[in-house]
Amino acid sequence: MQLFHLHPVVVHFPIALLVAGLATQIASVLRRDSMGLDAAASWLLWIGTATLWLAVGLGLVAERTAPHVPAAWEALYQHRRFGLWTAGIFTALSLWRRWRGRTLQRAFLGAWLIAAAMLLITAYHGGQLVYGFGMGVMLPEH
Repeated sequence: MQLFHLHPVVVHFPIALLVAGLATQIASVLRRDSMGLDAAASWLLWIGTATLWLAVGLGLVAERTAPHVPAAWEALYQHRRFGLWTAGIFTALSLWRRWRGRTLQRAFLGAWLIAAAMLLITAYHGGQLVYGFGMGVMLPEH
């Protein structure tokens, strides 16, 4: 296995954890849950953010080690830029949740919605790299 293959293996964990965390947070707000769902959402946020940074690190490794496709350089730049911003936003949300707890609950939920949108935009650009440009995919020999 090539080192650049690790990024697509890991990247699905933060997507699943952070989107599931958002859904759990929404359910917590709608049910006015004081502890259970809110605590679960917090843990999904924290674990999702940690795995997001792992995915970012492996993405930076993949950027340097995957076979380059010159036509994909702009998409690769966008994917990296969105990935770093997304990780930064989720880190800020994690810190907010850790030190501010349930303060400004609706603002926190709105920020998480924006962060989730950034996550999906980042994932879209990653998909473009693989499915649009074939980056990291072995092409059959002729």
